Amino acid sequence: MNKEIKIFRDTAKSRKLLISSGAICLVLGIVFIYGLGTFDDIFKAKVAVASGAVFLIMLIFVIKSIINMNDKSAIFELNENTVSGKTSPLSRGIGAINWKDVTGLEVQKVGGDTLVVVYLTNVAYYQTKLSKMFWNMAFDKQSQELQIMYSVSEIDMSINELYDLFVSYWKQQVA
Repeated sequence: MNKEIKIFRDTAKSRKLLISSGAICLVLGIVFIYGLGTFDDIFKAKVAVASGAVFLIMLIFVIKSIINMNDKSAIFELNENTVSGKTSPLSRGIGAINWKDVTGLEVQKVGGDTLVVVYLTNVAYYQTKLSKMFWNMAFDKQSQELQIMYSVSEIDMSINELYDLFVSYWKQQVA
């Protein structure tokens, strides 16, 4: 039987992620200023709008990351009944998920990150925990399951180690 495990933020990894995000934000800010015609007096609407929108999203991400750097609570908490993680707005929003509702686990490459994907049934229970936007992101209409993704971007653990940990706790419920 597995005990409760709490995994905390790796400050060095989080700092690197924050610096990378800040650099991207800076580049987007420069592209936005360029799109406004600051350098050549030619207004480029598409460039300004696209870079400005992505810049705002990235700026919000950077500010939230700076605020979260002071959070000393666990990024992951696993016990024999539930798992919770705070590696994305979606996983933070859904909170603790019950192992008994998990139908599958897999490692999946999404964009530039590799994630552990947890497939859930009992969707009615989780629907009230998620905003409509998050629900639309997580709910797969074809399988009628939720897909919640967890990253190792802020913890000192490989994706395979996190996957193996999830599997070991999930197997307790299946056995």
